[in-house]
Amino acid sequence: MNRRMAMLLPFLMLVFLNSQMPHFVQWIQLTQLRLESIGGVTLSVNNAQQSYVQVEETEVSIEDFPKRETEKDDTERIQRAVDYCIEKDRDLFFPSGSTYILRSVNVEAGLRLVGYGATFILADDQPKFTRMFTTQYRQWEDSEDSEYLIFEGMTFDGNAWKQGDFLNYEKEQQFGILFAGSTAEAGMLRGKVLNCTFQNWCADGVHVYTNASVEITGCSAINCFRGGIVASGTPTNITITDYYAEKGQFGKAIDIEIDTEPPGKTNLTIERMLAYSDVDLGTQEGSVVKVTDSTVIGGTTVIYGFKNNITVERSTLGNVEVMNATDCTFNNVTFAVTPSVTKDVNGVMVYVIDSFDELPKDDYRTTFNSCIFERADAGDLLKTEKEVVALNGYYGKLTLNDCTFRSGFTTGYFNFGVAESYLNAVYFDTETAVAMQPLAWARIDKFVLDDVSYGESVTTPFRFLDYMNTKPYATVTFKNMVLDSSQAGYAGADQIGTTKIVSDRLIYVGEDPTEADVPAFKGDTARLYAPVSGSPSEWVAVTSDPTAAEWKVIE
Repeated sequence: MNRRMAMLLPFLMLVFLNSQMPHFVQWIQLTQLRLESIGGVTLSVNNAQQSYVQVEETEVSIEDFPKRETEKDDTERIQRAVDYCIEKDRDLFFPSGSTYILRSVNVEAGLRLVGYGATFILADDQPKFTRMFTTQYRQWEDSEDSEYLIFEGMTFDGNAWKQGDFLNYEKEQQFGILFAGSTAEAGMLRGKVLNCTFQNWCADGVHVYTNASVEITGCSAINCFRGGIVASGTPTNITITDYYAEKGQFGKAIDIEIDTEPPGKTNLTIERMLAYSDVDLGTQEGSVVKVTDSTVIGGTTVIYGFKNNITVERSTLGNVEVMNATDCTFNNVTFAVTPSVTKDVNGVMVYVIDSFDELPKDDYRTTFNSCIFERADAGDLLKTEKEVVALNGYYGKLTLNDCTFRSGFTTGYFNFGVAESYLNAVYFDTETAVAMQPLAWARIDKFVLDDVSYGESVTTPFRFLDYMNTKPYATVTFKNMVLDSSQAGYAGADQIGTTKIVSDRLIYVGEDPTEADVPAFKGDTARLYAPVSGSPSEWVAVTSDPTAAEWKVIE
């Protein structure tokens, strides 16, 4: 480099930076927003730099399409810009801080709209079926999957309070973005929604309908009546990552409610969600749902699982309802149950509500592995006279492996007509550990408690609420259990009836059980804490009694 060029270089750099300042500011904002988003550590500066280069090479600004005097809002200018960008294969850029009023804009596969800091507001008094950005009139129809339709960095405001009545579903079809592909061909409409905010919608933020494969990353939602993210059609692939949602004054975080005919499959993956709101996950037969590293605080998570595969891992949920589950598994999940002073509460409810005859009762399966059931108010328990049940099972088959029920519940596991229950290495510290009430049509065939233990809060280890009076009768098995005599009792002896008890519990006692009242099931063993040489130290129960069984010395 010669001396003259060296002297001019600082001036030339200033000129270049000045010309690029709008894009440089956008790049800084993009980087900051990505890193501040939930789970933002996975979103790198390198990604932002790549976006900046792409904007440089391909973008068209909305400022190149001014609003005409005859146009009452920004709908037409945005539509003109969209059509131009589709024709010229360009991205449409919206400057930071800009605001647009619009009704409905038709978009299609292959388009990218980016506008970090830009806001779109739905015009006042829009009809029920208004979709702010929609593919319904430009559906992808091809044997191959489409290019991506991308929305990046914007805020979508549904202007709910100026749309008329909506809290009784009057405006349930107003969406921020609708992804709808044609089912005439196998190719799916592919979409991405990146780092966007959805707020104040009379219905949905993002709605995924038929034959669409959509990734939603780094987004947030508040005050979305039906849900910040909603799906109702199939086939669909939905991936939700780093998603934050609040209920605000109304609404849900997610509402997956597939109801298209004929039934189709949904592949739904949720990673790193934080929701202060209700979550509904209702898919059709053959679907696969996986939720990992997510937290739902308050509200209720509803899971519908008939003939599909559902897995929830490494997550914290509030109250949960699992309906018609044929293959639902919770791994390393904490259930933080919210009690009430006005109504009885079932923290986790696993039940069957229809399709009783379509599968054998044993095929409705829900499994809990290494899960914790606790009160959401564990640090300062709410004083309530209402029942607070940690887990209520109704019909089907239920298994718990290596689970913990913490104190504060009136009942840990309430077995209400469950066909088969398996409790393996489960610890209870609830007032009543387990309660069992068979139902004549549901039939409790088998109930196994293997290596079950109790904490200091347990006053009733097992409560019999009823028994079967028609065959097959219920069988309850206790095995691999070591107890203190204070933990060996049960309640409802007059309700055991035809229930068959198989038990080999080891009960430690302080004195001869033939001279002291020691509860037991027939087959239990009593063993002295401190054996005396030359005197009996072990006895076997020959009757079942909740307070004083009959014992026989083991020679």
